[in-house]
Amino acid sequence: MKYLLIFLFLTVTFGHSSAQGVNEFKELILDEDDPAFEAFDENLITIENNQRISDIYNLQKAKFKLINGDLKQAEFYLNRISEIQSQVVAVKKRYLGTIYFLQGKFNESLNTLNNSKINNNYINQICLLKLLNYMALDKNLEIMKEKDVCMLQTAKYSKNDQFWLEAMVALKIQNKKGIDQLMNNGSNNLFSRDEDAKMWLKTGLYLNQEKELLSYISTLSESSYQSKRLREIIAFLYLRSGEAKKALAFIEDIDTANAENIKGTINLNNKEYELAFGHFRLALQKKQDSNNALERAIPLSWLLGQWADGLSMLNNISNPTVDKRNAHALKIAFLIREKRFKEAANELTLLKISFQNEPPFEVSIMDSYVGMMLGESDRKIDRRNSEELTEKACKAFDGLSCWVALQYIQWENLGKTIRRNEPTMVDHKMTLESLKEKQEITPLKEDQSIDQSDIEELDGASIAL
Repeated sequence: MKYLLIFLFLTVTFGHSSAQGVNEFKELILDEDDPAFEAFDENLITIENNQRISDIYNLQKAKFKLINGDLKQAEFYLNRISEIQSQVVAVKKRYLGTIYFLQGKFNESLNTLNNSKINNNYINQICLLKLLNYMALDKNLEIMKEKDVCMLQTAKYSKNDQFWLEAMVALKIQNKKGIDQLMNNGSNNLFSRDEDAKMWLKTGLYLNQEKELLSYISTLSESSYQSKRLREIIAFLYLRSGEAKKALAFIEDIDTANAENIKGTINLNNKEYELAFGHFRLALQKKQDSNNALERAIPLSWLLGQWADGLSMLNNISNPTVDKRNAHALKIAFLIREKRFKEAANELTLLKISFQNEPPFEVSIMDSYVGMMLGESDRKIDRRNSEELTEKACKAFDGLSCWVALQYIQWENLGKTIRRNEPTMVDHKMTLESLKEKQEITPLKEDQSIDQSDIEELDGASIAL
């Protein structure tokens, strides 16, 4: 490495000399006892130290962001670490593998963890993550192979005979006999330590054995209730068993993300929507991409008219199972509620492209409404296009769109008319309910101003002439 830097230094130093100087340039060899060599050596050490300090700083920032759930920022700091020169590439790969797993990119996570720089030296630190990736991808053959490797590599670190690993693998491959045996052993031996009790209770939650587990809660020592994590699990057991008051009693003084989600769920079941929304917001402050909080808080933000909060929450969704086009359409609906019509128009253009210009009629409704509201304030909006979209939604049996299509016929610029502040004539008889009611049709009566016999007499007179 140091000889490469010496070569680069000499190239830069003498590369801009005159043509004559270039012809006279000869190879420069420094002796190790030469003071100039010592200067080079010190310079190289300084460069390497600075590089290492920079890499460690980026690792620390990435780890902090990762722990706090900010995956995009964590990935940003990791990408600042060179994979060619850095000595912490293996740690970078481990963190990236974790990020990809949390993002639901299981294949990418496996590809990162299978890198030779990390897989050969850190098997005991990455095998569990690899095993979880194989579980997510339903690769049972790889699960069994990785389980054997991982149990061997991590045996000395386990204090409970790797109960959690055995239970999760048995559950995944549907080994009922193995599950029953583990649960029976767990009830007898695993309540002596809080960590063991947590793992056993979590396993029972996965197996939907809440009521059976609650009978063992009384065997916990008093000191166990000082563990916030254990109290969260017990509260969740009571919540799933339908005993909300007992669940709340266990986590009332805890402010973690899980505790706030449980409190919010209890309020939601009691239809206390504002209190529930507050708890879910607190949960998102602790963990901004909490799926449990997001899937409840976003609908509540719509019901409560908290449009700005809803938009912010939509940007934090990281669940790969969520349909991106549906999430995009919901974002546009929030923008419309916020009266940010120009932004909504731009987003609608992108959404229609993703639907290959054949969007569902709900999108057409939003598109026509945005075009109508912008009116002449934005010349780029094609008025006729808005009318066509309204007609298309009308043909899809949306009654309101049919009514709006009629208004386009009557008014020269409907959007401009809507935005006017002048008083307008209002027909109080014409309401949404009246439009739904069946009306009796009264035939029109024609008033005859000229009798037909008079016309025939005049025609006869004309012929005679």
